[in-house]
Amino acid sequence: MTEIAPRVWSDAPGRAGALLDLTEVSRATVVSFFGDVPPKPAIVLCTRRACAEAFGIGGNGLSVADAVVMVSPGGLTQGTLTHEMTHSRLHRRMGLRNIVRQPYPTWFDEGLATYVADHPRWPGTVTAEARARVREVAHVWQWDDAYQALGTGLAYRAAATEVADIDRAAGRAGLLELIARAEAGEPFYEVLEELTGQ
Repeated sequence: MTEIAPRVWSDAPGRAGALLDLTEVSRATVVSFFGDVPPKPAIVLCTRRACAEAFGIGGNGLSVADAVVMVSPGGLTQGTLTHEMTHSRLHRRMGLRNIVRQPYPTWFDEGLATYVADHPRWPGTVTAEARARVREVAHVWQWDDAYQALGTGLAYRAAATEVADIDRAAGRAGLLELIARAEAGEPFYEVLEELTGQ
C-alpha cells in the first residue's frame, strides 16, 4: 500500500489523481449535507480483490467508526465512498460505550448514509412492508437479516425512504438536530417524536 495523500492509501499509486478526485468529491458531498467539517478518517482504496480481502472488506465498503473508511474494487464509486464517509461523520464521537449503546438505530444509520449518497439505488417500488421491516432493525447485527429478507437494494432504499420522510417532516435543520441530540445522549426516538410527531 502507498500513501497517495495524507491519510489516503491505495494499492494503485499510478491512479492517485483519479482516486483522490473521487475522494474529494465524496467528502464535499458529506460536508455540504452536514454543514460542518467531517472527521478525516484514514481512507483505504483497494483496486484489487486481494487488497480488499487483506483488509477484510467483504462487500463494496466498510467504515470503522470515524477511524477508517475502506472500499473494495466494486466500491470505487462516488456513491460508495460518500455512503461510507457519511457513516464516518455520523460516528465521529462513537467510542466503545457508544458502539455498544448505539445512539442511532441501525435503520437510521444505514438510511442516512444511503440518503446522503443516493447509493445504493433501487429502481422498484418501496413498499410499506419493506419500510416496516427495516424499522425493526435497531442493532447492527440485525441488518444482515433485513437485507437478506428484502434484498440489498430494497433494504437500503427503504431505510433511506424513512430518513427522507424525517427530512421532509422536520426539515434539514430538524434532521441535523435529531443527529446532534442523539449524538449528545438524548434518546433517539423521543427526539424523533418531538421533531416530527412520528
